[in-house]
Amino acid sequence: MPAESFVAAAPAAARTPPTGRVERVSTRVWSRHKTIGAAVRAARPGTVVAVSPGTYRECLVLDHEVTIVAEDESGVVELVAPDGPAVQVRGGSVTLRGITVRGGGTGGVAVLVSAGHLDLVSSRVSAGFVHVGGRAEATLTGCAVEETGPCALSVADGARLTADDLRVTKISGVGVVADSSSHLVLSGAVLHDVSGVGVRVGDTATAVLERCDIGSTGDAGVEVRESAALRLLDSHIHDVGGDGVRVLGSGGLGADWWPALRPGRPDDLVPAEPGPTGGVVVRRCEISRTGAAGIVTGGESATLLDDSALDRAGSAGVLAVQDSRLAVRSARVTNSAQTGVALRDQAQVRWRGGSLTGSKANGVFAVDDSHLQLRDAQVRECGFTAVHLTGTAAVTLLGVAVAVTAELGIRASGRAMLYASDTGIDHAELVGVQVDDAADAVLRAVTITNCGTGLRVDTPHRALLAGCTVRDIAHTGVEIAAGSAPTLLRSTVARCGAAGVFLDADAEPVLEDCEIDTVGGSGLAVWTDARPVLRRVSITDVRKNGLYFAAGAHGEAEDVSISRTGYPAIHVGAAADPVLRRCAVRDADEDVSLADDAAPVFEACHSERVGSPVWPATAETVPAVARTATKKDGTGGEPPTETPENALQPLLDQLNELIGLTGVKRDVGTMVKLMHLVKRRREAGLAPPPMSRHLVFAGNPGTGKTTVARLYGQLLAALGMLTSGHLVEVDRSMLVGEYVGHTAPKTQAAFQRALGGVLFIDEAYALVPEGQGNDFGNEAIATLVKLMEDHREEVVVIVAGYPDQMNRFIGANPGLSSRFSRTLTFDDYDETELVRIVDKQASDHDYRLSDAARASLARYFVTVDRGEGFGNGRFARKVFQEMTENHAGRVAELDDPSDEQLSTLEAADLTDIAFDVRG
Repeated sequence: MPAESFVAAAPAAARTPPTGRVERVSTRVWSRHKTIGAAVRAARPGTVVAVSPGTYRECLVLDHEVTIVAEDESGVVELVAPDGPAVQVRGGSVTLRGITVRGGGTGGVAVLVSAGHLDLVSSRVSAGFVHVGGRAEATLTGCAVEETGPCALSVADGARLTADDLRVTKISGVGVVADSSSHLVLSGAVLHDVSGVGVRVGDTATAVLERCDIGSTGDAGVEVRESAALRLLDSHIHDVGGDGVRVLGSGGLGADWWPALRPGRPDDLVPAEPGPTGGVVVRRCEISRTGAAGIVTGGESATLLDDSALDRAGSAGVLAVQDSRLAVRSARVTNSAQTGVALRDQAQVRWRGGSLTGSKANGVFAVDDSHLQLRDAQVRECGFTAVHLTGTAAVTLLGVAVAVTAELGIRASGRAMLYASDTGIDHAELVGVQVDDAADAVLRAVTITNCGTGLRVDTPHRALLAGCTVRDIAHTGVEIAAGSAPTLLRSTVARCGAAGVFLDADAEPVLEDCEIDTVGGSGLAVWTDARPVLRRVSITDVRKNGLYFAAGAHGEAEDVSISRTGYPAIHVGAAADPVLRRCAVRDADEDVSLADDAAPVFEACHSERVGSPVWPATAETVPAVARTATKKDGTGGEPPTETPENALQPLLDQLNELIGLTGVKRDVGTMVKLMHLVKRRREAGLAPPPMSRHLVFAGNPGTGKTTVARLYGQLLAALGMLTSGHLVEVDRSMLVGEYVGHTAPKTQAAFQRALGGVLFIDEAYALVPEGQGNDFGNEAIATLVKLMEDHREEVVVIVAGYPDQMNRFIGANPGLSSRFSRTLTFDDYDETELVRIVDKQASDHDYRLSDAARASLARYFVTVDRGEGFGNGRFARKVFQEMTENHAGRVAELDDPSDEQLSTLEAADLTDIAFDVRG
């Protein structure tokens, strides 16, 4: 018996041959026994009752050892119950062979085994079902059950039922039911034309189905409920009206079988081989043409799907819901009418090997708080996005091949988390990989080829790409949307039809050790107010500019090399002020072109083999006059004349224009005056007074901490206290590593990016979680303290967070209290200030608030719950956005709205506003 068969073998007594005594039954007048019951009563234990062909209308009650056989195989022995069961086994060991049994009605029991053992051989049962209960046992060999209901076979109450070569057909209800703590084994069974579920296993029952064919059922092929256990082996489920295999609950497979799932980590990817009992195992099975899912798991079930094929599911090929745990090995899911594999709720799936092909919707769709780890598998030929995760789902892809999809290769949206390593995306019609909404992603050694757009990042999180390749792209290689700030390390972008990398407004990415090669547009295009940090980037063979800074663009570029460009290697638009250090241009007609009012800074840059060079041939600081030597119109220009003192007042004006923050404005103004005095004393050769430029910003979310930090850095730069004044914003995830030895390098890298400016650490208290003394955050703090000492004059560090948490943070390390001696408190906005924020938003977007709208807003902000996490300014901006949407719906109903109606927000536009106060 296979190890997987956890139903015990039939007892030896059931297989013991009978004695030689025979009692004969016939309907003929000369027969000794004219009824089977009379022969049974006359029979001694072990007697054979031989029955001649004919119809016997009686109900047999059997309670001792007896064998009843059809005497002549050429005729039919039909046992018909006038009412109730035709056969009742109440004890002993009973064998029936070659008998046709008809119950007293299709809704009742035809064969009832309540004690003892029944061997039913080469027999047919109809107009009633077979029920085995109590501690009884039954073995069916070569039998058929047909034209009955509500089931064909039922086993319950600890009983055992074994059937070999069983045929079940024309059943009004469930084919086979195993309940309570019963045990069921079906080998070589065929179940067809069943109006309900083919086989249902519930409660604490256990079942083994081997070499079975289950088809033409009105509902699921196989269903497992409660704490039951199932082994489904080498079987075929097809043409069913519901799910192929439906697991609504199951017994467990032990804690060791499902180790803790750690997203992004390759170890313990697939659980160990389950033991002989518990859970659900589907192995070497074929599931095809289902009305709903091929296999669905739910409840708190534990399921292994191994070396099986699922084809043409009516909905998802595989669906995991609720708290189910599903391990998959080498499964092949093809031609699903909807998604190949779908996860929702808190379901977890570990999948290794196999393929998902031809799904009409997504290949993989994960939503809610579900988790998927997919390794060494293929996802191909999908009608929608191949892999889509949203909600708060976490998906890990390791060695996965994604190819030929009508939309996106991989999309992470909502607040999902994507980890991908050694994964390839090929021939996605729209975008290879897209990260949007508030999703986050870590991509390592990911290759994106032959897609419309290679990679698109549109998220406030700092997605990470390391060692990735984007090539053979029809349009843009990498698009970084407005406000996004991913980090790209050691990655290559090549052979793109448009720009290699495009940065939209306010984007703040970091590119280090990257290559951009052979693109049809500009190598790297930086749009208005974008602030990239480029280090050791190589740009080669581009048809337009190597680096294109649009009007008003910013950024830093260090050790960037550009060669073989169709347009000037570097273009700087009007009012753009990027800083380029140690950059080189080679083999180009022009190295630099500047628009009117461009204000770049070039330090130690040079050109080689350039037709019309602006930069010198050796790496030295470019004179100020050379910084604007070539304007767009070729007329030349003068260097900027604005002094630091002239730049100071506009920054102070910006600070004073901020709504609220009276105390913060006063404190910053005082510090500016003090630093101005420090600057003057230094210029006069006098010792400066002792002071610390590092600050603590204590306040709730949305109170302007980041805005003030950015202005503070610019003010220090205007005073000459910092070289650039740029802001680098980080949080715990950017400083603390996951493994021993990773934290210090991550912290050092973030600190290096901030040199010359401000390092802003949001939610800094997260570096010292309460009750976790050995957390890696303490290593990050120690590294920061040392770096702050080593670079005292080169950087300002600002730590920010909730007021009640910052005191705990400062006390976590003795070095912090001495370096952060000043705290600026950002008070929550009152209702008047929140109304002013909405009013300013309206003015900035060509709207106006009516007086009634202002009054309603004030009343609304008074009533808003201001618990922990209240969004303050962000919340006010969300209110404005919601009002504009309500306004659009209201105005759309007007036939011919006036200009005033198009631009005026009324009190009515504040109705039905409901969202998270955290903003």
